[in-house]
Amino acid sequence: MDSLFAREAGEVENAFLAAPFEADGWNIALRLLARRTASSRAQLLGLGDEATLFNFMPDIDPGYQQEFLEIEGWRPEVNWRVAVGGRPLEILSEAHYAVARQHSGTTAYEEHVHRWGGVHGCQTVLVEGEGLLVGLAALRSEREGRTQVRDRKLFAVGASHALAAVRMQQAMAQRGAAMTVGAFDAIGVAAFLIDRHGAVAALSAAAETMVGAHGDGALSLRRGRLGAARRDTDPVLQAAIARALNGRSAGSGAQQHWIGSATEGEGGVLCELFRLPRREWDFGFEPRVLVVARRAADIPAMRAAPLRAALGLTAAEAEIALRLANGEAREDIAAGRGTSAQTLGTQIKSILRKSDVGREAELAALVNRILR
Repeated sequence: MDSLFAREAGEVENAFLAAPFEADGWNIALRLLARRTASSRAQLLGLGDEATLFNFMPDIDPGYQQEFLEIEGWRPEVNWRVAVGGRPLEILSEAHYAVARQHSGTTAYEEHVHRWGGVHGCQTVLVEGEGLLVGLAALRSEREGRTQVRDRKLFAVGASHALAAVRMQQAMAQRGAAMTVGAFDAIGVAAFLIDRHGAVAALSAAAETMVGAHGDGALSLRRGRLGAARRDTDPVLQAAIARALNGRSAGSGAQQHWIGSATEGEGGVLCELFRLPRREWDFGFEPRVLVVARRAADIPAMRAAPLRAALGLTAAEAEIALRLANGEAREDIAAGRGTSAQTLGTQIKSILRKSDVGREAELAALVNRILR
């Protein structure tokens, strides 16, 4: 190995190892890899669930990203670079592309790479599995020509350290999830962090008690997925999680859903779903949705104010309405408030009149619509 190659390889190594920790670290590393391999640019591509999770390419026109999505460039029948596949850290280049091109059923990607200067180059798979593929590529234009042996050797050095950096990014995401639920632990809140697959990536201690052996019968954790124990409400919760994952939630606030208990006599929980903001360098490891679950007894103080404003209730009436909507029995509400059954009955009549409903079941439905 000549001294120049060793020096350039060391620069590439250091750039990738620093990438997860610096504000513009990934762009810096990809630009350097492109220069050292005599390429127009370097690309870090993430594919999962038959879609593009990320497509990082420094200094590329936004039109490139838009066109890549329009031609469905993540599909192997469209993109011969995806079609060639390969084992992790196996370096593939123009000879492999030539074979894949012969079986390509569309010209869309061919036109795409000619337009954006990526006809030649080399690539490798960094991560494969769990519905995720992360690949690294160096792209070259027709003018720059095919890659040479030295270019591919330097690319291989960069790939090995890019893999280490991606794994570090994954570890940091997991650490961040643990720190997030740790913050909820400190205030005793039941919180579930949902990943891009819809599985629970982390949960707080209070959340564990809700789905464990001593849970209240409203929520369950099956095969790593959060669900409702009752069959009639589980589709509601699953649909809400799917909307949050896909960014189709109404408005920018939280979705709110009352999940009744499957155990007779037990209260339900109010689930609030928040879609988490995407980071600039999001590799598909970070949680996507936060679900905060609150038992019936924890809701009144937090939700009485908007209910009072909507229905014109007093503070006491708002608390009673919430507890009725939460499925609590009259005797339990009276005992919890330290009042007689007669006093509670009078208050409930006032609540029904102000809410313009005739029955407690109608009141519960109305309260739950307001909460959502």
